[in-house]
Parts: sequence; C-alpha cells; structure tokens
Amino acid sequence: MPFLLFVFLGIIAGAFFPVQATINSRLGSIAKNPIVASFTAFSVGSVVLFLFILFFDLQSLLSINITEKPILFIAGPLSGVIFNVANIILFTQIGATITTIITITGQMIMGILIDHFGLFGMPVQPLSIKRLLGIIIMLGAIWLFQKSKTNIATNTNIPKKWLLIGLVAGIFPPLQASFNGELRETVQSVLVATFISFFVGALLLAGILLVKDKKIKIPRKDELGIKLPWWTYIGGLFGILIVGGNILVIRELGSVLTTIVFIFGQLLMAVLIDQFGLFKMMKRKIEKGELVALALIVIALFLV
Repeated sequence: MPFLLFVFLGIIAGAFFPVQATINSRLGSIAKNPIVASFTAFSVGSVVLFLFILFFDLQSLLSINITEKPILFIAGPLSGVIFNVANIILFTQIGATITTIITITGQMIMGILIDHFGLFGMPVQPLSIKRLLGIIIMLGAIWLFQKSKTNIATNTNIPKKWLLIGLVAGIFPPLQASFNGELRETVQSVLVATFISFFVGALLLAGILLVKDKKIKIPRKDELGIKLPWWTYIGGLFGILIVGGNILVIRELGSVLTTIVFIFGQLLMAVLIDQFGLFKMMKRKIEKGELVALALIVIALFLV
C-alpha cells in the first residue's frame, strides 16, 4: 500500500479513540469503576474478533505456534493493560490535561528509541535534526491543544513522582504497538494478532477485577433504574479498529510517526465531538488554539 494510505489509515484509526473513550467513560461512570468498562470493551472485542476469525481466518488461528515467540502473546496485551490502569490512576491524581501531556511525552521518547535502534524488529529510522524538530513541534501542539481546552495552572505543585509515573506509563503504548506488530508477523494475520491482544487483555483485566473487587459486575441499568442503551457496550468494536489499525500501520510508518498520526486523528475527532455534541456530549465552542495545534501536527507529520 502507498505510504500516504498508511498515514490515512492511521488517522482514521486514531479518530476512533475518543469515540471509544466517550462510550467507555459513560459505562465506567455508571459502574463507578473504569476498569469494568475496559474489561467490557476487551471482552466484546474478543467475541466479535473470534466470530470474524471463525468465518474468515480460522486457519491462521489453528496454525499458531505459541512456543515460537511466547513473550509476544503476553507482552502487547500486558503493555496495554498497564497503560490503561496507569491512566486511570493518573487522571485522579494529576488531572486529564497534565496526564495527556506527560504520557504523550513518554510515548515520543519511547518511539524515538524504538525507531533509532530498530528495537523489537522495527525498521531503523535514525534520529535526525529534522525528526527531532517535528517531535518538538508535536509536543508543543499537544500542550497548546490542552491549554486551549483547560486553563493549566502553572503554579500547581504536582509531586514529581506522579510526573515520573506518567512518563513511564507513556512508554507502554509504543511498546504495545511494536509487540503487536511483531506478533502480526509471527501469526501472519492482522485479525488473529488483534484477537490475541484483546483476549489476553480481557483475561488480565478480569484478574485485576477479581483481585480488587472479588467479582465482575457489568451494569445493565443506570442510577435511575433505566436500562442502558445497547451502544453503551460497544466500545470494544471501536477498540478493534484502533488496535488493528495500529498493528497494520506501525511496520510501515515506524513508532514515532504512527504515534503522531494516531494522535492527530484522536484530536481531530475530539474537536468534532465538541463542535457538534456527538454521542450526547455537551457542545463546546472550538478555540483557535485547538485549530492551530492541529495545523502544527500536520507540519510535524511532514518533518517526521
């Protein structure tokens, strides 16, 4: 596939992230436990992917040799779960804005290392002044975008340990994408690699819930006793497109560029959700800073 097509696919996949987050946040708020929403998304995704595999790619699933590279079958899903849980904790401790900025910084740092040294079987893409400039512009754009949405209190004293945890948490999305990309090469199927990521992730999240709460309870009604709409449970369908898209494009674009195109798609969809009040979200006027941030990310794409 042409290079620009992979960029387009990455942007589309990234655009589904705020859609999934919006759906999962609603379910998580009703369940009063965000991990329940994540478990539901992973479980629904696993079932849907398994059905697709039964009809379209059963041979690839039956041909899996776990002993060939056993670490790949756990490393990707585990990285995703660690980031998910860390994000939940960070949001409560330092807020959404700082969490977003610091974790994306971690993603960029890890992406640079993966590309520069060709880690995890990724093609080597040495760090250059041009790429570094693009990454700096990207981080500046994220800061501007978040500042436009929220007034960042510069005098807020955030404990350094949470900033460090945020940076460390940020390394896991590039790791997850790299591991899953290598898993795709091992099983020779994007569909099967995505299924493994979801299924193992669901098992890990189930273990966390059972240890923490001794049970897994998925709500069927809201606080008023009204039955939840069907779309409350389909966050996993968008997750399939996100994870599958990541697996599909990372080998072609590299870790850093994949992260940037995904974030661009994510922020673009976030702007559309705010502008038109999609998914029953409150409408919000788009600030000029958000549009400038999106333009800066486009510039960063050409530099990286």
